[in-house]
Amino acid sequence: MSVKLIVVVLCAAIGTATGYMIMRSYRRNFEYLDGLCEVVNELKRNIAYRRDGTCGVLRGMTFKCSLLGKNVGEYVEFATGKQEKPNISRGFLPADIHASACEFFAGLGGGDGGSQLDVLNMYADKFGAMRSAAETKSTKYGGVAVKLGFLVGLGIGILVL
Repeated sequence: MSVKLIVVVLCAAIGTATGYMIMRSYRRNFEYLDGLCEVVNELKRNIAYRRDGTCGVLRGMTFKCSLLGKNVGEYVEFATGKQEKPNISRGFLPADIHASACEFFAGLGGGDGGSQLDVLNMYADKFGAMRSAAETKSTKYGGVAVKLGFLVGLGIGILVL
């Protein structure tokens, strides 16, 4: 009897852990996009008021998402002339978010203040919409993934008996 109970608990634990991993991937995408929106807003404020260099502004920022910090570091290496083209790491990002981030970093510092502000406004809208979708996915489907993982694991454990 105790072996059967251990099998059921183990299957439920594996299912729950799988659900948490799915929820974590949704949350990481949201945190990356939230940080990217913060970067865009900080650059917009900088262009409007201080007009510091892009690399200086980005070096002074702190990031909750380690991948975003890595990507900013890769952009700074490109902007300071250490690399020929921006090589932005993909990490855990889906293809569409990665492509948008690469496009964003490649276009930074490519024009005067007015045109750069227009580009940043476009990216603020684009990343804002992506962030809203990721937040909805994270809150809506993250909890469901954990609950469903538990139930599927429990069901498999019961079927094994």
